[in-house]
Amino acid sequence: MRAAFLSLLPLLAVACGEEPLRELEEDAADCPEGPALRLGPAPSAAVVLNAYYLQEHATRDLRRGLTESPAVEETLAKAAALGAHAVRTTGHNDAAEKLGDSAIQVAPLQYDEAGLRGLDLVLTRAAAHGVKLVLTLGNYWDAYGGTRRYVEWAGLPSPVQGDPRFFTERAVIEHYKAHLARLLSRVNTFDGLRYGEHPAVLAWELLNEPRGKGLDPEGLAMRAWVDEVAAVVKQHAPGHLVGTGEEGFDTSFAGYDERFWRDSGTASSFAGGSSFRRNTASPFIDFGSVHFYPEGYGVKADVTALAGARWFSEHVALARDLGKPLFIGEFALRNREGFSLDERRAMYRGWFRCAWRTGAGASGPWMFANDARPDEWDDFTFYYRDGTVPADPRNRYADLVVEAAARSGQR
Repeated sequence: MRAAFLSLLPLLAVACGEEPLRELEEDAADCPEGPALRLGPAPSAAVVLNAYYLQEHATRDLRRGLTESPAVEETLAKAAALGAHAVRTTGHNDAAEKLGDSAIQVAPLQYDEAGLRGLDLVLTRAAAHGVKLVLTLGNYWDAYGGTRRYVEWAGLPSPVQGDPRFFTERAVIEHYKAHLARLLSRVNTFDGLRYGEHPAVLAWELLNEPRGKGLDPEGLAMRAWVDEVAAVVKQHAPGHLVGTGEEGFDTSFAGYDERFWRDSGTASSFAGGSSFRRNTASPFIDFGSVHFYPEGYGVKADVTALAGARWFSEHVALARDLGKPLFIGEFALRNREGFSLDERRAMYRGWFRCAWRTGAGASGPWMFANDARPDEWDDFTFYYRDGTVPADPRNRYADLVVEAAARSGQR
């Protein structure tokens, strides 16, 4: 009897270990069902992989005299193999530290042709691989130049990361609009197609993660900026979708579960400056945009799974009320602290299911890396390493992408 009992212990341990993971997954998927709204031609609940680095690699490889970029080819081929509908990547590079390397805009409305050809190559090769692109047109943060760079170029004093004057100063706004008009009017040197008409583009995003810090509490200034800038994108890319690229913050709890968000520790996400509802209502915006980084937003660990489900489903409902789909542009949990890989996998699987159940247009886990990209370069990397199957633990979430992609379009 003792031997028989001891033989059962491993099974009991597995069962006991699996139950909390099932609960995490169920909490993460605890979303009401709703009708599917699609991002244009994309299947419902499409998977979009984030790989911000493609233009950099393409430019550097072209400078070396190569006719293709191995990192771009690997990333796009693997995204297609995993079933992703699109890759979200940078359509901008204004960084002073990348001058002569991969920068596109090197001074106000002055361009390095090599940097632009790098973006040309990304567009052309995405079309060849049958993968669409979601392209960000600028960055709120300092990476790749950011809002600070435009404020510097305008000669304004003491520019900072996320400088609110990017959204309000007339000289800055006019510069950004002029830049977008030039970029979208560019004719690709590899395939002869104008950016604003390029079939590889699924959507353009006005900015990566615009925030309203330093702007009016009601979000009026941000909405005015969204209207004005998005109108320019629509003018020059009339057949493409346009989104804000925002994280989903708002100016009040109207339409959200106030008690839950206050108890979760994220009341600051509703402190004002930018309103998801107001921005998404813009007639020039085609879909709602949210990101979700619970650790960065201060979500309490014990409600993280459920917080993701609420963040997704509440924003889906708000966007649907406006007749628009929701794009969950980024979501991630840190690799090297906090939750275990098994716990993260359970939540990712649940959040993918939540996106499908609620009818979200698409969702994009951050951040898909090519094999040569060191893991420590980003807190959230996952892979599809050469010579492995998607479910190999070294890939972290590749098999979950396959599952989610296979489910998409089934509603």
